[in-house]
Amino acid sequence: MSFVLASGALSKLVVAHDCANANPATLTTAYAQRSEPDIAMGLRWFYCAGLGIALACMGGISASHQHKEMGSQRVRKRHRLAIRFGVAIILVCLPLAAGLNSLGLLATTTGLIVFVLVVDLWGCTCEHEAFWRGDRKCRYSAECMLKRTDIEAMKMGDVVDVEDLARRDLGARGVLDLN
Repeated sequence: MSFVLASGALSKLVVAHDCANANPATLTTAYAQRSEPDIAMGLRWFYCAGLGIALACMGGISASHQHKEMGSQRVRKRHRLAIRFGVAIILVCLPLAAGLNSLGLLATTTGLIVFVLVVDLWGCTCEHEAFWRGDRKCRYSAECMLKRTDIEAMKMGDVVDVEDLARRDLGARGVLDLN
């Protein structure tokens, strides 16, 4: 719901002509009628608080989601969440910044959201892996109960029924590298 609030305010912010080089005469008639020389404080609050609350809610969802922690992550989940909640607080308080015109407000919020995105994407990758290019093949390791015949079948490229493996109680433990 807070995204809807922010997007409603955004539709007014993008047509404002409160910047030094913004000329309302270059807008079409429909947009020129909606363009305003100053941005109301309520629009600033709707836009920034809407984005901040949405980001905080996504952080709450992420915090309540249990996932497997990888030991070699660049940034641990709790630190990424702390950054996300910190940026959410900054976004909510951003309307208090004096002197920000509509362009500065949009640029600041966009930069903060992109910063959170990059921290989350970069932070959840492993330290020893390349971030931009993966020159190595993808590897997956897991612990499960396998018979030696299943291991040999997988090495040969045969398909093994995972549901059948889950029902078994006996077998060998180990890591299988299919490269």
